[in-house]
Amino acid sequence: MFTDKQLRAVLFIGLLAIARAHDMGFQNVAFSRGTLLRNSRKAVQSLDSGVQSNCVRICGERCVRMGLDQSNRYAKLDLDEETLIKEQQHVLVAYKMRPKYPIAVDYVSTAAHFAAESSTGTNVNVCTTDDHTMSVDAVVYEVDEDEELMKIAYPVKLFDRNITDGRAMVCSILTLVIGNNQGMGDVEYGKIHDIFIPPNFLRLFDGPAVDIRHMWRVLGRETDDYDPIVGKTEWNGGFVVGTIIKPKLGLRPKEFAEAAYQFRLGGDFLKNDEPQGNQTFCPMRTVIPIVVEAMKRAMAETGRRVFFSANITADDPDEMIARGKYVLGQFDHLAEQVSLLVDGYVAGPTAVTTSRRNFPRQYLHYHRAGHGAVTSPQTQRGYTALVLSKISRMLGASGIHVGTMGYGKMESEKSDKDIVYMLERDIAQGPYYKQDWAGMLPTTGIISGGMNAVRMVGFFENLTHANVIMTCGGGSYGHVDGPAEGATSCRQAWLCWKAGEDPIEYAKKHRQYARAFISFPGDADKLFPNWRTELKGLHDITGEEGKVVA
Repeated sequence: MFTDKQLRAVLFIGLLAIARAHDMGFQNVAFSRGTLLRNSRKAVQSLDSGVQSNCVRICGERCVRMGLDQSNRYAKLDLDEETLIKEQQHVLVAYKMRPKYPIAVDYVSTAAHFAAESSTGTNVNVCTTDDHTMSVDAVVYEVDEDEELMKIAYPVKLFDRNITDGRAMVCSILTLVIGNNQGMGDVEYGKIHDIFIPPNFLRLFDGPAVDIRHMWRVLGRETDDYDPIVGKTEWNGGFVVGTIIKPKLGLRPKEFAEAAYQFRLGGDFLKNDEPQGNQTFCPMRTVIPIVVEAMKRAMAETGRRVFFSANITADDPDEMIARGKYVLGQFDHLAEQVSLLVDGYVAGPTAVTTSRRNFPRQYLHYHRAGHGAVTSPQTQRGYTALVLSKISRMLGASGIHVGTMGYGKMESEKSDKDIVYMLERDIAQGPYYKQDWAGMLPTTGIISGGMNAVRMVGFFENLTHANVIMTCGGGSYGHVDGPAEGATSCRQAWLCWKAGEDPIEYAKKHRQYARAFISFPGDADKLFPNWRTELKGLHDITGEEGKVVA
C-alpha cells in the first residue's frame, strides 16, 4: 500500500510524536493499531501533497509543524508608530495575540503569518506576486510577547470602496482585520483591543447624520453650548430618561400601547426591545397606529414631547426600508420624534447603513445584542466593546448601547466610561491609540441593563456627566407605583446627582425617588445600608419592605 520510503517517514513521525508526548509529561502513552494506521495515512497524504504548511522539521529536540516563514516580508519592526499616524496611510490595529505552540515557531513569525493572512499573503510563495502587491502588504510593526501585544499596519489602499460613490466600507475593514485570521491553525487567539483610523480615511465613512442635539431639540431643550470636553460635567441638553417596553416579548397590541402610554407620562424616550418587531401576536401594522395615539394622548396630558424608537431590523434591506417608511408614515407630522432601531451586531454593517442612508433625518439607534460573543473579557477572540463602539460611530449610529459600567446587571467595568468618551468626543484616547474623529458627529451612549434610580447617582459620579440616554425597563416598570413614577424617580436621581446632594436626604424630599428604595430594596440595602431607618415613616415607607427573613 505504501512505499518503503513513505513507511519509514511515517515511523519516524510517530516516534517523534511519542517522544514529544513523553517530554510534555504524558508518561503512559499508548496508541491502538487503528489510531496509528489512521494517523499514518494522514501523515503520508500530507507528505505526498507537498503543502509547505504541513511540512515537518526537527527544531532542537521537538517536532513542530510550520508554515512558510513570512517574517522578512510581513514584519517591519523598525517602523515608527508616530510616523505612521502622521502619514495617514495606514489603519493601525492593536491585538492581543498568542501563538499556538508547538505548531507555531516563534512570536514574530506567527505575527507575520497573521499579517499575511490578513492582507496579501498565502501559505506558499506564488508566482503572481509583484512589486505593487508587496506595496500593500499589512505589516507587523510592534510586538511584545510578554504582553501578548501585536500591532499591525494595514495600508488604506487595501480596503474596498463603493462603486457608486467611492465611500469606504466598514465590512471591508472587518473582513481583513478580523476575518480569516480568527481561524488560523498556528494562532491560539487574536483579539483586537484598539484600532486607529487615519482622519483622511475616516472622512470616507458615513458617520452619524444626526446626533443627540436632534433629540434635545425635539424634546424642547437648548443645545447651543454642546461641547464634549474633558471635565465638563453638564451640557445644555442633559439627561434623557428612557425605557424599554417590558416584558420584552408577549404583549399584544392593546397592552403594548397601554404600557407605552403609562411610561410616557413621566419619561422622554421609549423603545422596542431588540426582539420586538412584527410578531404574529403583535403585528406592526396593528400596534404602531395605536402607539401613535397613545403618544398623542400622553403629550396632551403632560405638554411634553417624547421619542419612540421603532425596531426595523430585518434580513432583507427592502424589508427594513418598508418598515421604516410604514412607521414614519403612521407618525406623520410627529415623525421627527421617531428613532429607528437596528440590531447592528447581529444584522451587520449592511443593516446599519441601510437605515443611515435611507432615513438620514432619523436618530439611528444601534442595539448591540449578541456582541458579548466577541467582546466579552471572557472571549479571547474577536474585538472589545470599545472597538465595536468605534465601528458603530463610523457606520453612522446616533446612539449605541454601552452597558452600565459596572452599575447594572450586565458584564461591564467602571472603566467602560472610556467607551462613552470615545463615542462623544472629537479627540479621544483609547487603550493604544488617540483617535482624531475629524469632526465626525458624536454618537451618544445608551445605558441599559438592570439600571434603576437607586443605582444612578453612583453611575453618574463615575461617568462625570449625564449626557446619555438611560433606558430603564425594570427600573421603570418595576417601580411600586408604576412606570410613570419609575421614570420620574430616574429623573430625580439625575437631579440629585446634579445638585450634589446626599441621596438619602434628597429622597426625604422627593417621593418617587424615595419609593424607588422600596421598589429595589436589594440594591438599596447594598448601596445605602441606613435607608430603612432614615426613610421610615416618610412617603408611606415602613422600613420593612423587602426584608429577607432568616
